Amino acid sequence: MKTILITTLFSLASIGINAQINLIGVAPNPGTGKVDIIKWQALNPESVTVVPSILDGYFYATSAFDAYNGNYYLTGISGDSAGLYAYNSITGDEQMMQASVNTNITEFDMSTGKMYNLKMETQEYISIYEFDMNTFQDSLIGVIYEPGANGIIVDAIGFDANNGILYYVGFTNDPALCLYSIPVRENEFSFTKTILNTTHPFNNITSVNFDNVNGRIYALNATFDSAYNYTGTYVVEIDTVSGDIISRIKLAEFPYYAGGSSSFDQNTGTFMVVGIDTGNVVKMIAYDTYENTYISGFVPGIVSEIVCDNTSFAQNRYVVTGAEPEPAIDFNVWPNPADDYLVINCTSKGDVTVKITSAGGKPVFVQHFSSGEKIQLNVESMASGVYTVSLTSAGKTASQKIIIQ
Repeated sequence: MKTILITTLFSLASIGINAQINLIGVAPNPGTGKVDIIKWQALNPESVTVVPSILDGYFYATSAFDAYNGNYYLTGISGDSAGLYAYNSITGDEQMMQASVNTNITEFDMSTGKMYNLKMETQEYISIYEFDMNTFQDSLIGVIYEPGANGIIVDAIGFDANNGILYYVGFTNDPALCLYSIPVRENEFSFTKTILNTTHPFNNITSVNFDNVNGRIYALNATFDSAYNYTGTYVVEIDTVSGDIISRIKLAEFPYYAGGSSSFDQNTGTFMVVGIDTGNVVKMIAYDTYENTYISGFVPGIVSEIVCDNTSFAQNRYVVTGAEPEPAIDFNVWPNPADDYLVINCTSKGDVTVKITSAGGKPVFVQHFSSGEKIQLNVESMASGVYTVSLTSAGKTASQKIIIQ
């Protein structure tokens, strides 16, 4: 496949978007024999940053992004070991973890940082796993029995972080395409299955992404006629209640697409996928879900495993504001994000213990105070990243997320 780099700088404002969209992917480095992390802003060739990694290789279509902690994950190979590779987009730290190898059917809950993974360990049975990045606990939360199913569709999963629902598009034994809705936060495992009302005799739906601002599912729909002749690919919206597949726009000049390359920017509502046009040129397609228009252009060389860095969105919507139960102790922290100091105001007038832990669960600060009414801490020496501030007083504990810049 020949890749041609487009050197024209496109402005996302031309489709009603006036913001940077940060993307992350990987690419092999022929000079070092290693794998590089590639970071760039959508459609902007001047924004590319190359970061060498410890990886010698990686597994196809295993990337996922944890917007809660800013971590890019990939099933990777380093030396003689294989495991879950993590690169933090905030700090630049990387590590290999001896954790369950995630498949290409993986998605994160950006309000909790937990990863959900679909596996077909036995034919006709789809297992749903939850992986907690803080405790490294991998747990089976349920199994779906689907007679006749012998595999799982790649890149067909999305997550509603507002309601804790995992969505997956797969085949039933009817046969038909259906939408599985799995509320993963419930104590008892359950799911619903909605048959999709296909727009053509044969549909192939992939690149599923969930819009957490408007509560919508977007995907690509490759369509075929009754003789199984390809008739085009559309960006579609899937109605979670009726199962209707609503065609939003046809990507007329793109007959081919790079598998597992889809992503969604929550801040701007931009659905993105890598396509190959009729001239055999590889391009990034950016579809504006608000304006129902798209533009296409630059994508770095042989980059793959592309994800959208939605860290700022998750921090503003879930981490900082806190999509969590009412705390046992009422306190506030400012400024947030913080640079050099942190002020904590607490309603408790008694003894207070302040504990700050890193995104990986490591304590970086613990101190006792005689009163929690106003506590000022120097955080200049702390590395940039997301932390948890916990206050304990009179046997009660409350926590909040903070960002150190």
